[in-house]
Amino acid sequence: MEEKVISSLPLKPEIIIDAMGGDFAPDEIIKGAIQGRADFDVEITLAGNKARIVASAERCGLSLEGIRIADAIQDVSMDDAPSDVIKHKKNSSIYIGTELASKNRNSAFLSAGNTGAAMACSLINMRKIEGILRPAIATVIPLGSKRFILLDVGANADIKPEYLKQFGIMGSIYCKEIFKTTKPRVALLNVGSEEKKGNEVSKESHKLLKNANINFIGNVEGRDIFNDAADVVVCDGFVGNILLKAFEGMAGFFFKEIKEVFYSNMMTKLSALIVRNNLRVMKQKFDYEEYGGALLLGIDGITIISHGSSKAKAIRNAIRLGAGSLKGGIVSKIKEEINSLNNNLES
Repeated sequence: MEEKVISSLPLKPEIIIDAMGGDFAPDEIIKGAIQGRADFDVEITLAGNKARIVASAERCGLSLEGIRIADAIQDVSMDDAPSDVIKHKKNSSIYIGTELASKNRNSAFLSAGNTGAAMACSLINMRKIEGILRPAIATVIPLGSKRFILLDVGANADIKPEYLKQFGIMGSIYCKEIFKTTKPRVALLNVGSEEKKGNEVSKESHKLLKNANINFIGNVEGRDIFNDAADVVVCDGFVGNILLKAFEGMAGFFFKEIKEVFYSNMMTKLSALIVRNNLRVMKQKFDYEEYGGALLLGIDGITIISHGSSKAKAIRNAIRLGAGSLKGGIVSKIKEEINSLNNNLES
């Protein structure tokens, strides 16, 4: 088995990829890794079963030249409990991958596999940023020419107002970095726009967010978030995950209905030929693969969680996200903001 610790730290950003995670692993993962390495000038380490990775590359006619492989002999299924992975599967691609990332500050970990295991192993190996109460999964929701960041989308089903305040701070920093928005509009997802709306957690969260050092614009309803109401939308992981999957399902349904309309008769088929390129561009604007994955904010490192059905395109774009997050120093910026906040509370 290959050594888990790479002796020399690469000068370029390093993306450590779970080659065994996802519905189309390892073939599509390897394809995306090769594309990302060429496009974004990064080093790539594939964590996974070396024999299967090599066999996959040969089957697909791909060269692994210049790509490291960290051998991992244990598999993590989507049904594995995170605690079981930590206790009994330390020779898995997710555990080894996060462990490697923890040893190199210029690296990021990427997985399209078991989200809970990726989160748990990241917390164990990379640790939380000091002062952060809970990490949050932040994902970009594409809306044609617009987009917003939604967090949390699955890390925290049970929530406290203090968590949501920190999510707002981290989301604002993330938005500034990836969208270059100087003053991101941060909103709290709620059942009404009025300050007194919602349950007790929502009301208290509103107070805390209002006093945070961010551009908090108040509550936003579910129907308004798709109309450019905010740049960052904060909610608990239970609601966020449902909203994310509902959006994905609705987008798929919408384009399926359009296709059926255009192919219903000869006249509509001719119309489809005329607007085909426009529809392709429109579909691309709503494609989650354009962003590649969601960032786990709040850990002392970079972990990117990609969709389980990710193919090469999504993995390639997730590598771009990882490289950009490393170069932008998102972790350092979150540390600075949390330290400043805590110092102000103590003074």
